Amino acid sequence: MQRLLVLVVALVAACGSPQQRCTIDVPKPADPQPFLWRVTKDNVVVWLFGTIHNGSGDEVPAAAWGALSGSLQFASELGDSEPDRDRVAKLARIESGKTLDFLLAPDDWYELRDIMRGTVEEEDLRRYRPWFAMIRLTQKVAPSPSKTMDAALAERAKKAGKPVDALESWHDQFETLANSVGVKDLSDAIHARKKMKCELDGMLAFYVTGDAEAMKKWLAMDKSDQILVARNRKWLAQIETYFASGGAFIAVGLGHLIGDGNLPALLVEKGYTVERVPSSRGN
Repeated sequence: MQRLLVLVVALVAACGSPQQRCTIDVPKPADPQPFLWRVTKDNVVVWLFGTIHNGSGDEVPAAAWGALSGSLQFASELGDSEPDRDRVAKLARIESGKTLDFLLAPDDWYELRDIMRGTVEEEDLRRYRPWFAMIRLTQKVAPSPSKTMDAALAERAKKAGKPVDALESWHDQFETLANSVGVKDLSDAIHARKKMKCELDGMLAFYVTGDAEAMKKWLAMDKSDQILVARNRKWLAQIETYFASGGAFIAVGLGHLIGDGNLPALLVEKGYTVERVPSSRGN
């Protein structure tokens, strides 16, 4: 199962856009600024690094690798844990009431059925909840790389003998999706499927430039309070414990580090010194 929460967040925003064509003009700064923040208190450093969950490990900047190398421990949204497939299956399935073929408009259902033919049995697809159908659709039309940024970072940390922690469980993350992604979001994704890969490639291209304002636009969505801000506040206590244990490198989806209610701002409110690394050569 791919780690697709931020990918789905981006799709909820991008697929609901009135844009009909994917035309992207990406600037190419000579020295892009990484999405890496240095948080300090009492000479202890905790690094916050913003990832794109469907981005390749090759896109992790040198500054982030350097910060990870010098950290005692690593944490990310899900660490290196694997989902309990039975629990995921329960969250993914409509057990009673209207099935997806009745929840969607007829044309949308037939399009989804035809797209997923050969990948998902029609009877199983009928029983998918919208959030899970959206993930499966995304996997079909815009698959993630074999080693994502999150996976590459966790693997490097494990090889270096660093403890690998999770900020939340798979069940909690999928439950957030289940409660946030609805039929309209799935319908928007079905309509936008032909430009989906281009939209995601565009988001990744802007990510590499380090342009925070551009990335705020890519990740903007009406449901950010539930999908991002509430989880930031929930993670805060755990993040603070790393200052007592010698520091850490923490990788989370970029949406958690920019925009309203972001983690850097919450840590500033708590009295920590927070600064974004100024360039790709920063450390």
